[in-house]
This record gives sequence, C-alpha cells and structure tokens, in this order.
Amino acid sequence: MEYRYISDVKPKDLWLIAMIRTYRSLAGVINVVFTVAMIMLTIRFWGSSGAFIRTVLILASMLFPVFQPFAIYLRSIKQLETLPGRVELTFNDAGVHVSSEGKQEDIKWNKIANAIKQSNMIIVMSDSTHGYMLTNRILGDEKDEFYDFLCKKIRN
Repeated sequence: MEYRYISDVKPKDLWLIAMIRTYRSLAGVINVVFTVAMIMLTIRFWGSSGAFIRTVLILASMLFPVFQPFAIYLRSIKQLETLPGRVELTFNDAGVHVSSEGKQEDIKWNKIANAIKQSNMIIVMSDSTHGYMLTNRILGDEKDEFYDFLCKKIRN
C-alpha cells in the first residue's frame, strides 16, 4: 500500500493547533477563568465607573477571547514563512519518503515517533517536536484508512 500527499499547510491550520494546545493546558483554564472574572468585574463596576475604567475593563475582557487568538494567527503567518514551500510525502511499507525543494529524505517506520489524529488533520511526528501535517482537505475520504495504516506501521 502506498499513499502520496502534498502537504498544504495554511496559517489557519497552525493557528488551530496552537489554540487547541493552549486550551487543553493549564494556561487555557487560566485564560477562561480570567475572562469570566473580567466579564463579572465589568458587569459589577460598569455603572459606577468612568469612561477610562470602562475602556480598561472591556479591553481586559477581550484579552484572551479576541487579542490572543489574533496574535496567534499573526504568529502562524510568520511561522509559515519559515516552512519549506512544497513538501511531498510518500508513505509505503518501507517508511516515509519526504521530498522538498530538491532535497529528499527517507524515514524508516522505527524512526516515526507517533501519529496524532485530530478532527481536522493527522500529524505524523518524526520526533517528539517535529512532524508533518496532513489536513482533511489533503486526505479526503482516505483519512481513517490512512490513519489505520500509520498506526499499524508505527506499532510494528
């Protein structure tokens, strides 16, 4: 069996991974608690505060639900500029063949650390911090079949 894909990572994909990672951690819990507390403070002190304090309360309430995701999106755009342009990935019984900008690399299955299936993509981890993202728009209907193939090869 062989699967061949061209990785097509968009800023939205990187943004989504960062947001999921943030809100599945302690930082995400703190973000939610802070936002709820700021909304409650804004409601409590709205009537008795001046224009400056109201502005500060509104901006503080918007810090994590608005400003942080926007900043992460801007960082994702910058991060995408550092990634190689066209990455072609071929998965077969021997391993993973990676081809990008005239460079080629073969990765044996025993060197693949993990495969992570998320609702919008599969990430093939080449080590504990680096991986190849394959989004649903690339995988199409083969997502579940491909993930089963990856799991079988990584376990062996």
